[in-house]
Amino acid sequence: MNKVLIPVDGSSNALLALKHAVKIYGKDAHTEIHICNVQPKIYRHISKFFSKGDINSWQAERAKETARTAAEYLEKSGVSFSFTHVTGDKGEALNNEAIRLGCSRIIIGSAKKNTLSRLFENSTTAKLLEISDIPVEVVTGKSISTLERWGIPAIGAGAATALVAAVID
Repeated sequence: MNKVLIPVDGSSNALLALKHAVKIYGKDAHTEIHICNVQPKIYRHISKFFSKGDINSWQAERAKETARTAAEYLEKSGVSFSFTHVTGDKGEALNNEAIRLGCSRIIIGSAKKNTLSRLFENSTTAKLLEISDIPVEVVTGKSISTLERWGIPAIGAGAATALVAAVID
């Protein structure tokens, strides 16, 4: 059985990955599609004011709402699927969920970004490529804006230059 995990976060890139997966694997009876949303961990100093049950139900509600468009697309396409949500660091949580489900592939949608942008933004795609033993298929969406393409590397280069100058002095 071919099991495919697709992270969904409500973004156009996630929907693009989902459409790709349906086009390639959707009609194959031997393929199971799992969509997964990752909710952030609630900081300890905030979570002490709420019960664990309230936090879990709030996160489950947010995850279902975020995955609603993806679920509707799969239903309209006639593709059966399952939905889960997990909590934690996106890359690690998705990798752990793919292992738990026994997935043979992860398909993730990603914007076209340079390496420095991915480094500074803590990219889920970069993290999955780094830690996953499961094949990760990256479906690229639209390019990032000019500011993101040039601004983030320029800021990083400026910070590195300032750091080197401070160390030399």
